[in-house]
Amino acid sequence: MPIDVSTVHAAPPDRVHAVLTEESFLRETTAALGAQAQEVTADDTRTRVRMLAPTAGIPAVFARFVPRELAVTDTRTWRRDGDGWSCDLEVRAEVFGRSVEVTGERRLAAGDGGTRSVVTAEARVDAPLVGRQAEGAVRQLVEVVLRREGELLDARLTGG
Repeated sequence: MPIDVSTVHAAPPDRVHAVLTEESFLRETTAALGAQAQEVTADDTRTRVRMLAPTAGIPAVFARFVPRELAVTDTRTWRRDGDGWSCDLEVRAEVFGRSVEVTGERRLAAGDGGTRSVVTAEARVDAPLVGRQAEGAVRQLVEVVLRREGELLDARLTGG
């Protein structure tokens, strides 16, 4: 299931990238999502967050198939991209032996008086019969996570 989320941040790409790769920002974002960080590593070329994420609020049709918390790993591999940055992103979880993954790319480019961030990704759920429906739920969850991350990013960029 495709994911395409664009946002604009009032800072240059280098500053946006610097915040997105700060360990403290990654921990803050994880906590704001109600998750518990188990391991956080970060530098300007790679971030990795392993967390226990609550499953409260997932669609009722899936609630009986998932535990109260899921182990999730979010890895982003950053590289220079012209006057901005881009990263490969990979988010993985396993639910009762079935893989859930989101893979794609994020681009940070100068534009609109700051930085335009564009995330394009694909959600995949290895679950016969309900896979497509579950992918839709994962896509919605990713959009919520990116929106919350964007709010925290803007607050950090503006000193708020």
